[in-house]
Amino acid sequence: MSVDAQPRWFDAQAIGTALERETAPDAAELRDILNKSLELQPLSMAETVALMRVQDGVGVGRIMAAADEVKQKVYGDRIVLSAPLHISNHCGSECLYCANRKSNKAVERKYMTSPEMREAALKLIRQGHKRIFLVSGQLPNADIEYLAEAISILYTAFDGVGEVHSVNVNVGALESREYTALLESYVGTVLIYQDTYHEASYRAAHISGPKSDYYARLNAADVAFQAGVPDVGGGLMLGLGPWQYDLLGIVQHQAHLLRAYDTGCRTLSLHRMRCAPGSNMQTPHPVSDADYLRCVAIARLAVPYAGIILTTKEPAGLWRDGCSAGASQLLTGSVANPYGNWIDNPEHKVPFPIGEDCHVDEVVRFLLEEARHLPSFCAACPRLGRTGEEFLSMVRECGMKNQCGPNSAASFLEFLLHYATPYTRMIGEQLLAEKMDKMTTGEHGAAKRLLTKVRAGRIDEFI
Repeated sequence: MSVDAQPRWFDAQAIGTALERETAPDAAELRDILNKSLELQPLSMAETVALMRVQDGVGVGRIMAAADEVKQKVYGDRIVLSAPLHISNHCGSECLYCANRKSNKAVERKYMTSPEMREAALKLIRQGHKRIFLVSGQLPNADIEYLAEAISILYTAFDGVGEVHSVNVNVGALESREYTALLESYVGTVLIYQDTYHEASYRAAHISGPKSDYYARLNAADVAFQAGVPDVGGGLMLGLGPWQYDLLGIVQHQAHLLRAYDTGCRTLSLHRMRCAPGSNMQTPHPVSDADYLRCVAIARLAVPYAGIILTTKEPAGLWRDGCSAGASQLLTGSVANPYGNWIDNPEHKVPFPIGEDCHVDEVVRFLLEEARHLPSFCAACPRLGRTGEEFLSMVRECGMKNQCGPNSAASFLEFLLHYATPYTRMIGEQLLAEKMDKMTTGEHGAAKRLLTKVRAGRIDEFI
C-alpha cells in the first residue's frame, strides 16, 4: 500500500449517511446495543450513532454505567498511569494549533541531549513512573535514530529501586523501515494519532510539512502493522473536527484493522484541543465537558477492547468522571512538558521547564480520594509477549482482568512503599485492602502472593 494513496477502507460518504439519523433509540434498541458492548463486540457505525442520539438523562446514565461495566469486565477497577516526555520541539510541519509548528517564533527550539534525557527519566522514576510516552516534533527525516537512542537511554535509567518498563512513542506516518528501527529498540506501543478523520478539518489545520499528508496519516497504522509492529495506538484531538464524525472514523478504522490484521488499536487517546503558546488557530468545533464524557463512554462501548487514555490536562473532576465512564489509562504531567511554562517574552523563551509539573503523587491521591480507582504502574504485558492479536484474544475472553487486578495491586504497593508521601501511602493501603476484598478468589490469591513478595523487598513482581 502506498502511504500517500487514498485508503479503500475509509468511506466518508458512509459516515455522512450514518450521521443522518436524528432519532434516539427506543428502550429495546438501546438495551440491545449496550448488551452487544457488554459481550465485548465492537459496534457498527449505525449503532454508535444511535448512542450519540440519546439525550435524556436516564438514557445517558445507562450509557455511562454500561461503559464503566465494560471497562471493569475487560481491565477491572484500575487506572494505568503514564507520563509524557517531550524530548524535542523541532518540527517540519505547519499545524496551526501546535506550538511546535515550523514558523512559530515564540518558542526556543531544542533537542534534549542524552544526559538531559537520562536526568528527565530519573526524575520521572523518582516520582514512581514506569511507563513513558516519548513525544517530539516531526521532521521530514523523522529523526528515527534520535528516537531509538532516546528509547535505549530511558530503558537503562535506574534510581536504585525503580526503572522504566515501557516506552511508547508518539510518531507520525513513517516508512516501514523506520517502524522496524523502533521495534529493534524495543518500543512499546507506537502511537499514531489521526487527530481528526474529517478531511476538510484536517487539511485546514495541517497546511504544510510531513503531517499535512492526510492519506499518509490514514494509512500509517497499516504500514506499521505490515512492518511487524504488534501494538499501535490511535487518538483524536477532539474539537479539531466534529466529534461525532471522528468517533465514526475510529469505528470504521478499527473495523478495517480487525479485518486485515485480526487486531486493532491497543489504545485510543482522547484529548481535547487547547490553545498552545504561539498557536494560530482557535478550536473549530469546541467540545463541552458533557460531550467529552459522552465521547469517552461511547468510544469504550464502540471499541470495547481498547485502552481509553485521558489526560490530567483536563480539569480534575472531568478526568475523574472519565475514569468512571470507561477510561482505563491516564496520562499525567511531565517533567519536560513544552506546553507548560512557555511565555511570550522573546527574551525568556523556555523550551522545556525546569522542575516537576503535576507530580504523580498528587494524581494518585486524587484517584484515591475522589475516584476510588486502583492506580496501576504495571507494564507486564509487553514483557510477557501479550501483544497484538494475543492481547486482543485475552481481552475478548476476559482474561486480562484476571492479570490486571493482581499486577496492578503489586505495582501500586511498590509505589506506596518506595515513592508515595506518608499520607498517600496511608490512604493507598486502605484502598488496596478494599480492592483486595472485592477480587475473585483466584485474583485475590494471586494478588496476595505478589503483595507478600513486594513487602519482603522484591521489585517488579507480576504474573
